[in-house]
Amino acid sequence: VEAHTADDALVAAEMYGSIHTSVGAAGTVTLALPAAVVGMNAKFRVGAAQELRLDPNGTETIALPSTGVQGAAGKYLTANADGETVEICCTKAGQWSVFGFTGTWTAEP
Repeated sequence: VEAHTADDALVAAEMYGSIHTSVGAAGTVTLALPAAVVGMNAKFRVGAAQELRLDPNGTETIALPSTGVQGAAGKYLTANADGETVEICCTKAGQWSVFGFTGTWTAEP
């Protein structure tokens, strides 16, 4: 489990069965995801009443948990209530899919 209290660019090695939180964050934390490679998967938990953003790499996409529909290229997912969680996996290169979530995750406007 890795707690992020500031923005961070995750590397590929951090996306295989890892858990990332924002425990202790005093403001918005943006986690830049590495290029989505089939087999990558990670879990994320909002650990403070602050916004946690999951930002896909470049032109890649990430699915909106409530619908499973891929968002626009390069647009992040966000949640801001302590305890909200999301698990993402890459089953198709360049796309992150959601395999479970709690709370309300929304797409970048």
